[in-house]
Amino acid sequence: MSEFAKGSGPLFAAVIGTMCGLITITNYSQGFFVGPVITEFGWTPGQFFLGFTVMMCAGLFTAPVIGSLAQKYGIRTIGLIGLMGHAIGYILISLNPNSLPLWYASWALLAVLAAGSLPIIWTSVLNGWFVKNRGKAVGITMAGTGIGAFLLPPIVETMIADFGWRAAYQAIGVGALVISLPIVFLLFRENQGSQATNHGEPSQAWGMTRGEAMQSARFWILGAVLFLTVFVVVGLLSNFERMVGAKGIERSTIAAVATVIGITVILGRLLVGALVDRFWAPGVAGVFFTLPIVAILLLIHVPFTMPVGIVIAIFIGLAAGAELDLLAYLTSKYFGPAHYAKIFGGIFAFFTVGAGIAPPVFGELAAATGSYSTPLYLSIGILMVCIALFLMLGRYPDQAVAEVEAA
Repeated sequence: MSEFAKGSGPLFAAVIGTMCGLITITNYSQGFFVGPVITEFGWTPGQFFLGFTVMMCAGLFTAPVIGSLAQKYGIRTIGLIGLMGHAIGYILISLNPNSLPLWYASWALLAVLAAGSLPIIWTSVLNGWFVKNRGKAVGITMAGTGIGAFLLPPIVETMIADFGWRAAYQAIGVGALVISLPIVFLLFRENQGSQATNHGEPSQAWGMTRGEAMQSARFWILGAVLFLTVFVVVGLLSNFERMVGAKGIERSTIAAVATVIGITVILGRLLVGALVDRFWAPGVAGVFFTLPIVAILLLIHVPFTMPVGIVIAIFIGLAAGAELDLLAYLTSKYFGPAHYAKIFGGIFAFFTVGAGIAPPVFGELAAATGSYSTPLYLSIGILMVCIALFLMLGRYPDQAVAEVEAA
């Protein structure tokens, strides 16, 4: 029986968990909340996005902890708790009475309550079910973010327009829980017959411990490149509505272009997953992160029309589709599946900090210089550094090669 036939249930649940989890919902919805919230409260965009920054930077602590808890108590238990906490967190955010301290505290609490819904959990299950097709499985799982990116913009924009931003926050939090909880409860399970389990008896699969991984240069290279790539991608996504809106484009048109990004993220997830099973993953990364450089140049130098917007959306979406796939796949490939959840939790901390500081940094640089040109040009330089860092990761360990050959 094929890997996909045996692991289809856990894989489907992982997709849904990813689609309804913290990273997807926050990354692809906040750009539509910023205008209504700051209009009502009189805040600046930087003050609004600092809440997102607090939440993401809290991942510096919650991601490693959740990886350790998953290793100890099991990924299914932690995932279910995370999904419920995610809904509670968004309800609390919606109740803000125009208090910045409470706004920031609510986002910090969301980071804690919803930590179990991070991709650390949803990708951990794949190691026990997939070896030869692990890249494809990761790509399919992370396509959940693309599905969310496709569905959220029109839903959020409609909810805000018809019912207000508070109801919209409540709707996406509770709606995500209603969709995900029964599916994860019924289908999300580890392969107890596999050596690459994430809790219980010590694993017989190959792999470094988290301490050993942190002594490796690859751990820090991978952490650095993920911090930088997500800084650019999340900076572009979170400020996309304002960057394009500054060119006089209507919000409905921007939402339509953002939907294209969502579709392309799905394609990027699946395409990267298929490619890394056949080709050297850092090389694949180098190609994919060249695309947003072209998108940025178009955004700066070419008048914005719908066709140009679609090209920009496709190139940004493909890069956005690549980052988390590569994060999960490279962690497994270079450090092994034995202690994947713990190591992934450590590396994911770099991801959360980069994603957390990007929206306000982009916004404040634009405010200080009078346009988004400075953060956009800065992004081009950062992406060029990232491509070089990916290539520095080098060949896969011998154990990773042997694992595929033995499967």
